[in-house]
Amino acid sequence: MRILSYFLFAFAFVACAETPREEPLSLWYDRPAENWNEALPIGNGHAGAMVFGGVDSEQLQLNENTLYSGEPSVIFKDIKVTPEMFDKVVGLMKKEKYKEATDLVCENWLGRLHQYYQPFADLHIKNNKSGEVSGYKRDLNISDAIAGTRYVQNGIAYEREVFASNPENVIVVRLKSNKPDGIDISLNFTSEHPTAVQKSKNDRLAVQGKAPGYVERRTFEQMESWGDQHKHPELYDEKGNRKFDKRVLYGEEIDNKGMLFEAQIKPVLPSGGTCEITDSGIHVSGTDEVYFVMSLATSYNGYDKSPSLEGIDPALKAAGILDKAVAYDYKELKKRHLDDYRNLFDRVKLKLVSDQEQLALPTDERIIRFDEKADPALSALLFQYGRYLMISGSRPGGQPLNLQGIWNKEVVPPWNCGYTMNINLEMNYWMAETANLSECQEPLFTLIKELSETGAETARDMYGRRGWVAHHNTSLWRESLPNDNVPSASFWPMVQGWLCSHLWEHYLYSGDKEFLKNTAYPLTKGAAEFFADWLIDDGKGRLVTPVGVSPENWFITPGGERTALSMGPTMDMAIIRETFERTIQMSEMFNLDTDFRKELEDKLAKLLPYQIGSRGQLQEWMYDFKEQDPQHRHLSHLYGFYPGDQITPDKTPELFKAVEQTLNLRGDAATGWSMGWKINCWARLLDGNHAYEIIRNLFNPVQFGPKKRNGGGLYSNLLDACPPFQIDGNFGYAAGVAEMLMQSHAGFIQLLPALPDVWSEGNVSGLKARGNFEIAMQWKQGSLSEATILSVKGNECRLRTAVPVTIKQGSKEIASSSPVTSNGKEYYEAVFATTAGTSYRVNPVTP
Repeated sequence: MRILSYFLFAFAFVACAETPREEPLSLWYDRPAENWNEALPIGNGHAGAMVFGGVDSEQLQLNENTLYSGEPSVIFKDIKVTPEMFDKVVGLMKKEKYKEATDLVCENWLGRLHQYYQPFADLHIKNNKSGEVSGYKRDLNISDAIAGTRYVQNGIAYEREVFASNPENVIVVRLKSNKPDGIDISLNFTSEHPTAVQKSKNDRLAVQGKAPGYVERRTFEQMESWGDQHKHPELYDEKGNRKFDKRVLYGEEIDNKGMLFEAQIKPVLPSGGTCEITDSGIHVSGTDEVYFVMSLATSYNGYDKSPSLEGIDPALKAAGILDKAVAYDYKELKKRHLDDYRNLFDRVKLKLVSDQEQLALPTDERIIRFDEKADPALSALLFQYGRYLMISGSRPGGQPLNLQGIWNKEVVPPWNCGYTMNINLEMNYWMAETANLSECQEPLFTLIKELSETGAETARDMYGRRGWVAHHNTSLWRESLPNDNVPSASFWPMVQGWLCSHLWEHYLYSGDKEFLKNTAYPLTKGAAEFFADWLIDDGKGRLVTPVGVSPENWFITPGGERTALSMGPTMDMAIIRETFERTIQMSEMFNLDTDFRKELEDKLAKLLPYQIGSRGQLQEWMYDFKEQDPQHRHLSHLYGFYPGDQITPDKTPELFKAVEQTLNLRGDAATGWSMGWKINCWARLLDGNHAYEIIRNLFNPVQFGPKKRNGGGLYSNLLDACPPFQIDGNFGYAAGVAEMLMQSHAGFIQLLPALPDVWSEGNVSGLKARGNFEIAMQWKQGSLSEATILSVKGNECRLRTAVPVTIKQGSKEIASSSPVTSNGKEYYEAVFATTAGTSYRVNPVTP
């Protein structure tokens, strides 16, 4: 069934009145999803669902972003880095006995597993009709955030719409047919949690249950390497899944702990029919239309409160949400959803040109063919899909996007489905500012504030130091201790610096000095305090971190041993340098903490500098160690290049060239999320064609199509395959596309800095630049044809282009560009004053 069969039959329903818009951006398919990696995601920043689009039976796999295992009282472990042990580890490091030092850290400084993000339930809608089906199509309209399914069965046309409303915090499902009695369905819930029970509640159906009280995973001995399934087969079942005692998981042996949850769903029949609600489910028949409104809630009441002892009643919360939502009819629910969503999504437009033949294919077929022929419009769709996922998964009042956003089906998901903070959480939000979705970062900022509170306890009680610290992983409960994993990931007390960089970037884009003073400065100062206390003298007058890793890489010692921990890894030093510089700058701006500022200035001058290794690469560690994996997926030592701004072609040309050599040595092959990182790095290197080569690699069809490939790439629903699914690759890609089209990190706005040849014609609008500028531009034959810069704050604008340009305010020319040389290439720069709220036109100079 292809697109032609879909358009052969007439199918029209009365839609919400709306202003005519451009052709919607959609993912579409000619068959239902056969598995989770083919289903389509919807979300409202709190609750989400994966929509399968079945005919005989529709399935919505449900999540709510506060449903986690565990609770604060069971997750912490007493770990102390005593002065004696600290000195012993540092002594071993200075003697280059790295393996012995690593063993001591692993035995004494690692903690306990952090907790798991949980699936909620599954909603099933059984079609009680039978018969031949034709004209099938399912889609996800990301312009409107609505998943649809359409088909004809026995000559009756059916339509199903599903959306997640942020204003009402509900999920809405509407079914409609073009025959008065065409609908006959049965609806019920199931859940992965054995505690779940379904029951009727007057005019609605509910499912309620309890998440696991605590998931204890592994001991240090079991985690000597990633291969503990082979070393400890008794811990796994015949399918390779980790065994757990469900009595422990669900609280029967730990004081009945565990988070409660409840979903409630109410049917509405606008044109009559029969509806029966029992403990077995809902049966609707004899109608042409029915819609369901569903709320999801948990007993979560804050990261520092026990959900079993101090939690809220999820039944009352779910009922209250649902009662408010059903006060609106379907048309009103949909309009309120569209107004809210479009206010965010419509800010940015991106058009890249593909052939009409490509546009007519289902999305999975376009992915399969991407390697054979460039499909720029699909590249643009994946960029906007990243923005869709951000809006759907991260909204004020909710939780930040975790490894899978808000979409997870496993009780014991890969890597906890938590917040991995040595790259993945941060990558999720790289694109938020430049893609004009600044508000979507509010959950991240809340996490940083909460983590600083638990992190202050860890800094004091574990390390005996000022400020706050966090490590490689956390969850809803804001654990700041290292977890129980291998040292290359777990022992990484640098998180706070990277997280605080997002606060600084928010200021650069917004110009919000109140935010900078009251939010960013206290948190960044706390990170700087810990770093200032953590540094040691390396014996040569240079300050370095005493114990660190280059996540998640290993090196070979001069004695031939494989290990991970050493003094002063490059990423440690880059993060500390950035944190010190920004803390000093904020202290000066607000005339605060002059004594501490002086301390940081003194220590900043002594930090171990960047070093170039024997192969011309940016050195990854304090010494030029040999990598255990020369093509490792992490690019940790490039932090100061991207996402940082310490290495640029103008300021540090030698380091800039060393970064390029590093990327060439690492190679282009990678996991899905790592490809997102590499796209950004090649864009920063101003090499659009190489960035596009990574994009081609990312469009690897994983586990579908004739070859059913594995490795990093995309599933048929355009979600990123690490594998398995990790959403950071989607966001890293979106950030990379924006970086290819516009950059503003080096003190100026550069238009089309890394445009690949295959994107020779296109236009974009709504991208945000630092300084609070909004950019729109068009290009043809690979060259800028016109641009508009809206100055929101009235800051001075410094603009760099590949061609000479003039700047006009209205009809008046106010500036023209002059040639500059950077990295051996000629560019043109214009500097001009702006007025807040005023637009400026940029026109290339005609030869």
